[in-house]
Amino acid sequence: MAGNVSQNLSQKATQRLALTPQLTQSLKVLAMNCQELELYIEESLESNPLLEMEGETLSDEPKEIQISEDEWREQGDDRWESMYQNNQQFDGLPDPDQQWEDEQSLSETLHEQINRQPMTDGERELAHAIIDSLEDDGYFRVSAEDIIEASGVKSAKKSDVIHVLETVVQELEPAGIGARSLTECLLLQISDDDSSATLVRQLLLHHADALLKDDMAIMAAAECSFEELQAARALLRRLDPFPGHGLRGEANIFVQPEIIFRMANKQVEVEVPRSGWRGLKISEQWSGTKFTGPDRSFMEAASQEAKWLLHALDQRSETLKKVGLCLASKQRLFLEHGILGLKPLTLQDVAEEVGLHESTISRVTNGKYAQTPLGLIEMRRFFSAGLPTRGGGMVSVYRVQQRVKTLIDSEPAGRPISDQAISERLQAEGIEIARRTVAKYREQLGLLPSSQRRRAGEASLSQGRR
Repeated sequence: MAGNVSQNLSQKATQRLALTPQLTQSLKVLAMNCQELELYIEESLESNPLLEMEGETLSDEPKEIQISEDEWREQGDDRWESMYQNNQQFDGLPDPDQQWEDEQSLSETLHEQINRQPMTDGERELAHAIIDSLEDDGYFRVSAEDIIEASGVKSAKKSDVIHVLETVVQELEPAGIGARSLTECLLLQISDDDSSATLVRQLLLHHADALLKDDMAIMAAAECSFEELQAARALLRRLDPFPGHGLRGEANIFVQPEIIFRMANKQVEVEVPRSGWRGLKISEQWSGTKFTGPDRSFMEAASQEAKWLLHALDQRSETLKKVGLCLASKQRLFLEHGILGLKPLTLQDVAEEVGLHESTISRVTNGKYAQTPLGLIEMRRFFSAGLPTRGGGMVSVYRVQQRVKTLIDSEPAGRPISDQAISERLQAEGIEIARRTVAKYREQLGLLPSSQRRRAGEASLSQGRR
């Protein structure tokens, strides 16, 4: 019925973030790395007449060089000969352009190493397929079935893939390539020539959890002296947890650190290094000049953009400093001891600590690098997922994966431990983890299920009896 239809007017208050030109520029500057920012500054200097660099002055007119006829006769021929002779010092050196073009990616180098080694055609195909399957960090995390399918060697078995992985791929350079876990990656890099090799292997395999405790506890567990422990720590810090640098042949880039972390008196110092754009300022060349018409509008807009840019640069430096101090506090053990000291940390954790939005932390860390006692690393390496512990804390996924591998490696011969048993063992240790999570980590480590490990063990025993 038309008479029963009523119309109601209502008001609803909502919040909506409007990105002003100033905020847009600030976010853009924050997301840039050093190289991108310096290029952006150069473009701004060219387009905005109110921006200049400190100490920037117009070059003087070139002075005409006077030389007398007598001097020319005395020096002329000798100078040309001298230039020619000086140029001879470059003979025999590689052409820089040619050297750049001939540079191989890590993947190409690994394939080349495989082609130079003696092996059967089937093993070679499997080895090439394994190299193609490696992830960007150099780890092997796919199933043997995928390798067999990719290689085209239909007669191959899972044991054949594991054999090629362990005896061919993991013997290639750089050491650590093809590892299935962090522990295996580090162990592959240890040479028997190093005096600390035995102790480092012992620490990684049996006392990894104790590595982050005080020295006395580690010395008691590993039965070593303080000097031996310090030498072992030094060796651990030299190992590379991500040996796959340049695996896909990405374009070479020059990396500048956004943040520098230094260890001084067992404390972490944080520095945001000065860059070429720190001398940027508003020019006083046009101060006092009266502009009219379109020129006035242009100069007013240029002035506003210059002020916004300087403010955005100050905000960027301040935000980097805040995030750096937070990372130094949260990941001190990581900076001191390496990847084994990495704690669970998310973007949200840092955002709450410094009072910024999670998206802001993402912009600060994405695509940027930090100089650390461990070397130059991507800032995203400071973040790691974690699992809850019974005491209300968190434990890094790296540590849990390492514990899973240790339990499987130490299982009795012929009596493999199931994923459920591993889950119950870790829960007894205070780590809240489900069986399916154990299975996921085991697959990421490239380890077979307990049923297949049992069959493999039985097969090896029967071959031994023969």
